[in-house]
Amino acid sequence: MKSIITLALFFLGSFCVNAQDVMTLKNGAQMNVFVSEVTPSLIKFKKTTDGPMYSMNLVEVKSVAYHDGSTETFGAEPKITITKNDNLKDDLLAPSKRYGGPRIGFTYLGVGTSREKIAEAFNRGDITPWISQFGWQFETRIFTLDDGACGLVEFVPMIGGLEQGLFLPSASGILGFRTRSGIELGVGPSLSLSGVGLVMAAGASFKIGKVTFPINVVFSPNITKTTADSDQYDPITNTYITVPGVESKSGFRLSLVVGFNSRKL
Repeated sequence: MKSIITLALFFLGSFCVNAQDVMTLKNGAQMNVFVSEVTPSLIKFKKTTDGPMYSMNLVEVKSVAYHDGSTETFGAEPKITITKNDNLKDDLLAPSKRYGGPRIGFTYLGVGTSREKIAEAFNRGDITPWISQFGWQFETRIFTLDDGACGLVEFVPMIGGLEQGLFLPSASGILGFRTRSGIELGVGPSLSLSGVGLVMAAGASFKIGKVTFPINVVFSPNITKTTADSDQYDPITNTYITVPGVESKSGFRLSLVVGFNSRKL
């Protein structure tokens, strides 16, 4: 009688084991469980019929072979695909990124004391108002907005007038803003043989690959200067008379500058 009971329990235990579901994990391990529920993110199961309920992330489970013979295979963890956009990556720049490149252009010198001083310095009666320009632009982007627009600081040293045998150095510092489409505006101080002045720049940049090609129009307005009044001695009247100061204008400068930029770091 005892042997019959033992044999019955053995077959009952075998049936219970066989009635379990086999869960295969993505790391290759297998678990004999009783699956209770499968949600979009979790699989809930018991290890024994009267045991506690466990939960596991569905992304860790490869498949479940149910006791009824059916099998359920779970898809791989969804992958997020990031499409590389070189234009956006280059435009959305960290402040530490720097750009630079050569510049070439022409400048028109308006009539004024600047042209007179240049002609006098080089012993010329006059100079051609159109002069060539060669230089380099150093650009640092100081902030970038979510839409790709950015603020920048530029330093542009130039040498002009080489085609006339002149050597006219200048340097400009510009604080500017560039939109995502490449339209840019800027303003800043300028230092040249004419003295210290103000420059205003506007233009657009066109991007091909990782190289940017800017075209800019730069304008420096007239600066009006008036000499101080002076006292001059009149020998006829034996008195001093006050001579009012003389007003003069520096003459405006208008430049068209093109070139290209490449990333430095």
